[in-house]
Amino acid sequence: MTTNSVLRHMNAVRCLRVLRRDVPLSRADIARELNVTRATVGNSIKQLLAENLVIDLNESAEANGAGRPGALVSLNPAGAYFIGLDISSAEINAVLIDFSMRVVAKRIVSIADRYHEPKRVIELLAALPKELVDVSKVRASRVRGVCISAPGIVRDGKIISAPWLSWRDVDVVSAMSEAMKPSLPLQICNDAVALASAVAADSSESDLSDVLLLLLAQGIGSAHLRQGRVVEGAHGLGGEVGHMVMGGRPQMAATHTFEILAGYQRFLPFIENGVPIPEGLAKLVTREGSPALDQALHEWALGLATGILNLIHILDPKTIVLGGPLAVLYPKVAERVESLLSENLVHGFNVPPISVARFGGDGAAIGAAALLRESLFDLPELPAV
Repeated sequence: MTTNSVLRHMNAVRCLRVLRRDVPLSRADIARELNVTRATVGNSIKQLLAENLVIDLNESAEANGAGRPGALVSLNPAGAYFIGLDISSAEINAVLIDFSMRVVAKRIVSIADRYHEPKRVIELLAALPKELVDVSKVRASRVRGVCISAPGIVRDGKIISAPWLSWRDVDVVSAMSEAMKPSLPLQICNDAVALASAVAADSSESDLSDVLLLLLAQGIGSAHLRQGRVVEGAHGLGGEVGHMVMGGRPQMAATHTFEILAGYQRFLPFIENGVPIPEGLAKLVTREGSPALDQALHEWALGLATGILNLIHILDPKTIVLGGPLAVLYPKVAERVESLLSENLVHGFNVPPISVARFGGDGAAIGAAALLRESLFDLPELPAV
């Protein structure tokens, strides 16, 4: 790619980044914000229209000063689609989202009796993209790719370690590429990083100055966002807070980790057979209390508060966002958790605001798809001179 073509692509991406706020703007508005000429913006919008990534709206913007009002442009929701596949030991949650982050198709496939068989699970994963495209009736040519979200350590297209799945060193991307017909661009990510991507895509940059995101599921993962970027650590393994030992001896790692004490295992007895876990947990929100359920919520609140207490002392986040299928229950224990935090934080620390992400149990799947969407907003690098 020549320098001129890179510059043209860069200008188009800059226009796209302005429009990602989902507010229709005129070409003149975009030119003012980017401090470039209207001609430059006009050429970029022409390119984006040809790629179906933006649309001209019938409305016109009010004129600022002399001249005719300018037609408004916005992102084209139907211009690009992205598939996210989230794996747990119970099920695969699959979503197809459009360019505006709206879920247009969804499938949940139970794998509870075969989650420990990578080959079988990958066969199921490989069949889902075509199913989503077929049921949604979107143009297959507009699907930009598939991203898999997994509960564990992910590197170079492989699941290095996923204890809840009993998987080690599984080359998911290569196996999926062979099994998936027709083939699509593929990538894989950690489930908490995926959820962070969904939260980042749903927030303004000012909201992401320092956020601790906790994914509450069978296990617990985290992503620490600084200025909208995930802090990954020296080896890309940062965020494995579920393995934090909450006891006085290393040997307690087998029985007293954050995810054992605060994951959703304790709530499984309250979910009806055959009901997907995210739906079952959501039903507990309105279920009448019982001594057994109340005790489970009490113990969960203690485990959750203890883990968060440690993380506040270590990371001092500005805000905490909870996501994943178990987060739906947080309002039932919020007062208790925040009271425990307030009572036990070292003097000088404050309890940061704690909120629940809006994506529910679909957060990791939507986030995996959002990671692919994000690539359309990445600025290219200029070639070295």
